Amino acid sequence: SGAYNVALMKAIPDLSVISRDWLRYYLTAEDFQVRLLSIASRSAQDGFSKDDIAAFPVPIPPLPEQQRIVGILDEAFAGLATAEANAARNLQNAREIFDSHLHAVFSQRGEGWVERRLDEVTADDCSLSYGIVQPGDEVAGGIPLIRPTDMVDGEITLSGLKRIDPGAADGYARTKIQGGELLVCVRGTTGLVSIASTEVAGGNVTRGIVPVRFRGSCISHDFGFFMLRSDAVQRQIRQKTYGAALQQINISDLRKIMISFPSSDKTQTELAGFLQATREDSGKLLNIYTQKQRKLAELKKSLLSAAFNGDL
Repeated sequence: SGAYNVALMKAIPDLSVISRDWLRYYLTAEDFQVRLLSIASRSAQDGFSKDDIAAFPVPIPPLPEQQRIVGILDEAFAGLATAEANAARNLQNAREIFDSHLHAVFSQRGEGWVERRLDEVTADDCSLSYGIVQPGDEVAGGIPLIRPTDMVDGEITLSGLKRIDPGAADGYARTKIQGGELLVCVRGTTGLVSIASTEVAGGNVTRGIVPVRFRGSCISHDFGFFMLRSDAVQRQIRQKTYGAALQQINISDLRKIMISFPSSDKTQTELAGFLQATREDSGKLLNIYTQKQRKLAELKKSLLSAAFNGDL
């Protein structure tokens, strides 16, 4: 805000000897930000006062030296901004590679595809039910519990899972994890799909997750993972999602979701293999460009640090 900037300006004894651009860069430097956060963290309101800012030492080399360094930073940051924009664009393109192939598979269906309701193709021991409503507190050595916050783009392992009293799962045998089933988020970010690893077998899920096990004669779980993530399914979930403060979908609506799949096991295997390979390739690209963004951010920090340590 304007008041915040004025307070900072008052920390400078004589504004005629300092460049505003020099001050602007200094305020974004890691050294300043770390001090600011340190002061804020010691406050009961997680804030800071004008006097706190006024006490900050601001390096003020001669004005020509400030202008020289600002010129170097301006040029370097302009180049970095271009590189960051390219990395962000490449990151988006990498995400769209998999999404476009996924869309193509489920929108350009060939012969032999059938359409069914979700609850018509689940295993006999899978009732598409809500999980534990009141799991209770953490219990050392208890059974693993999967919550919506644990959902990932892939397989869920034991790492980071809450452990609860096994008694809290009494009455929730229908959602007991066997390992390998698909998990659909029905509260919060509805439609998220994860895979339960075999190591979480014996655990359970909360009210916000529905385990899905398909009849093997209908749909393989490898294919089902991509099918549930397809736009055709996700669109139906979005249409049935309701709530402002908490987004959710009723279990009855989830059971009625229409899904399409090839009746041939061979076709399902081939398509799942193709989509998995595409997903892995896309993941590698995402990793590359995410790392590039991280390195660019580190370079900006390094340049600012060098500028205010007299190394530019």
